[in-house]
Amino acid sequence: MVKRTILFAVLALFISVSGASGQDWKSVLNGIAKTAIGDNATNEYTIIGIWDYKGAASQFESDNLLAQAGGAAATAKINTELSKIYSKIGFNSAQFTFNEDKTYSIKIGKMTSKGTYTFDSAEKKITLKTKMGVTISANVVTLGSSMSLLFNADKLMDALKALTGLASKINSSASYISSILALLENYDGLKVGFELVKE
Repeated sequence: MVKRTILFAVLALFISVSGASGQDWKSVLNGIAKTAIGDNATNEYTIIGIWDYKGAASQFESDNLLAQAGGAAATAKINTELSKIYSKIGFNSAQFTFNEDKTYSIKIGKMTSKGTYTFDSAEKKITLKTKMGVTISANVVTLGSSMSLLFNADKLMDALKALTGLASKINSSASYISSILALLENYDGLKVGFELVKE
């Protein structure tokens, strides 16, 4: 029934935009794919497991904002700059574990931090609560063996400080990090974070 509904929706789109260009069609199909991923693929079960850092991740809240920012070239530039930060503070060795009992752990080198989490299936958002009682929320997208955790750009470093025990490294690199994060303020509707791969 779901497949039939999706098929009808695609056919309706075909009829309504029959005069669209090839590029328009690509945008339409990408939108359908994103909707399907957001609605179906990410849930409280797909986040369970052990996840290793893969790289920086960024996402705009809409295709229009992405286009205004410069498209794929903009996200590639953003991810490159974020990767520099992660490498400098040692976050690129991070390993996340999400357990069925709603506990989590984050291991970076010899440091391990633990806490609990909740998952909002409607908003596709995970909220992590540290043992110190600090709560950090992130948008989460899982697809196969990949998972991205995305934060508001101005909250990213605060999130990493609270969750990872890297506060001293982040503070010691504050001027360097600030110079890069200042670039992100030029983009509207930007979420930034990191991509993880499942073991």
